[in-house]
Amino acid sequence: MRVRIPGLYIVLGIVLAGLIHIVAVLMLPMLAPRNAQARLAELGPVNTMIELPAAAPGKQAMPMMAPDVRYAFCRFDLSNGPVRLSATIADDLWLIGLYTAEGDNFYAVAGADLKKANIELVIASADQTVEEAGVDSPESTDEVLVVNSPVNEGIALIRAPLKGPSRAARAQDALKATSCGPYSKSG
Repeated sequence: MRVRIPGLYIVLGIVLAGLIHIVAVLMLPMLAPRNAQARLAELGPVNTMIELPAAAPGKQAMPMMAPDVRYAFCRFDLSNGPVRLSATIADDLWLIGLYTAEGDNFYAVAGADLKKANIELVIASADQTVEEAGVDSPESTDEVLVVNSPVNEGIALIRAPLKGPSRAARAQDALKATSCGPYSKSG
């Protein structure tokens, strides 16, 4: 005797399996024991710019690092006030990105968009106004970019793609000159 399963049960089973799959995929980043924040916390303190070593097979601080890109990062904590990031952008391909601890990008700027080599970026939380960050006059806002962060803890990442192997030393020197720390008017 053959048992017939109504088509409705088959459709419901497929829909339920799809929903379970979607929920599982969306929950994975929250369940990961070593997210970006945890991995980078092992490399240094908060509010300090840290240069990552060049990526090599089996020796990557983060997954998917490109070997022809140099990286520096700062885990920022805004609970004691705004944080200043200072950098000299060595070429148009550079990218500065700000991320939440979960890895969600909330700000990015490319070197080509900056139109200047030296950048001063102040990261402030949503409840800290521009005045609290120390930018008092309209003239000084031209020199300092103020980014309102949706979170108090996150990651600032600088990506420096190399135009060729001979440019590695120049990129590393520029990354070593970057800084990240508590904001003060004097810089």
